Amino acid sequence: MAFQSHKSPNLPMPPSEYNNGYFFDLIRSIGSYFSIHDSKAGLSLDSVVTDVIQLPIGSFTASNGANNNITLPNKSFIRVTGPTGAFSITGITKPANPDGRVVILYNTTSQNMTITNDATSTAANRILTGQGDVATTGIGIVSLIYSVTDARWILLTALV
Repeated sequence: MAFQSHKSPNLPMPPSEYNNGYFFDLIRSIGSYFSIHDSKAGLSLDSVVTDVIQLPIGSFTASNGANNNITLPNKSFIRVTGPTGAFSITGITKPANPDGRVVILYNTTSQNMTITNDATSTAANRILTGQGDVATTGIGIVSLIYSVTDARWILLTALV
């Protein structure tokens, strides 16, 4: 039977600010509707089709020059604003529950943003690029993931 022929589960309404409680309610709602089974975790979602992924959006106001040990809002997509000259990000404060945390930094300014490779910030907040410093030419996007094993943010992609 095709997915479209099934009645939709009653999903919780998205809150104005996303939090873990919303996602747990969402998984429980979906899980109660679909067949659940996973040999490792005891859970899986079978036959779920989704059209979009929506990430919570936040912002960070950077300053000209080096931005060390910056603290970001608890969001996945971060709009970087503020600087009137070239600037760098040398590290991001290690979040609570950091392993696998993904952050996308969107430089909305016309200023060059440099992601500094493994220097200046506190060790656990530093960024490993695998290729030296990486710079956007004005507007650009970088995505990072935190690795507890490496105790560093790891550059995934850079659209410069």
